Amino acid sequence: MWENVYEGFSELTKSQQMALFEAIKQDLFPEDPDRIEKLLRSIREARFASGIGCVHCGSTSVKRNGKYRSRQRYLCKDCNKSFNDMTNTPFSGSKYPEKWVEYIGFMIEGVTLPKIAKRLKIHISTAFYWRHKILNAIGSLGFKQLEGIVESDETFFRESLKGRRVINHRKPKKRGEKDKKRGISKLKIAVVVAQDRNGNMVARKAGTGRVTAEEIDAVIGDFIHPSALLCTDTATNYKEFAKIKGLLHETINERQKQRVKKGIFHIQHVNNFHNRLKGWMERFQGVGTYYLDNYLYWFRWLEIGKNMAFDKRVEQMLISACQKSNYHTVETFRS
Repeated sequence: MWENVYEGFSELTKSQQMALFEAIKQDLFPEDPDRIEKLLRSIREARFASGIGCVHCGSTSVKRNGKYRSRQRYLCKDCNKSFNDMTNTPFSGSKYPEKWVEYIGFMIEGVTLPKIAKRLKIHISTAFYWRHKILNAIGSLGFKQLEGIVESDETFFRESLKGRRVINHRKPKKRGEKDKKRGISKLKIAVVVAQDRNGNMVARKAGTGRVTAEEIDAVIGDFIHPSALLCTDTATNYKEFAKIKGLLHETINERQKQRVKKGIFHIQHVNNFHNRLKGWMERFQGVGTYYLDNYLYWFRWLEIGKNMAFDKRVEQMLISACQKSNYHTVETFRS
């Protein structure tokens, strides 16, 4: 009887309960092949919205070239190279296409790499490279222009060189070891965040220590509309940045406990974004600085789509990751 099974279930450890749950879910709700085919059609429509074009040279002189494993192939008449709907995407050449949708679901849930590898029965390095191929592809889509009132401020992360065999500018640290310098220093990585009142946002790694106006311009300057009004704290780097871009500028003096100015100007949305970002990052126990931008793309994507239903978010992440041609191999990341 199911009562006896449930009684035994309660005696299992948490990890054993999760393993049993996943096994039952796989048996009762296997991935629907029709859903995968539907997603492939959606990817094709998003990727070739203006018509089929060669993913190698961009030519529109393309013809159908048979099918391989039920997937349509095309041949470019100009460069004479063939391709399919998934060529030069994060999943190009994957041996496990049936695991794509579930992997994306785990990414949206923020599941760690060891757990993903165990649940999908793939090597942890495969899980790692899939993650960063997907995040690189999402990052390549760029950012929408920020308009109206644009809040901006920076937050800081500890420098992490895990995996690096040679460190020249400082002594290696053990996990959890505190920095010798307190506060903001060259051992801290600055992340500049800008967000408008429509929910559009940019979050990018800017440099180490206190960022300059030029560093701020390099990471967010191209994405702020000239007619926007910049709202920041009283830091001189943002004042200088506003002058460089010719932006209207309102400052909030937080040292004097000023929270809102003139009833509308504040930087609370950006500060709340910082808090959510820091909390979300904790699950990864330190993100390598080299990959920090990818994690910022990831969190930003989750924030923008947080009101979508889970299945819709899975679909949108898969489509977004395949929308633009990106050629990244394992060797790309290793180098």
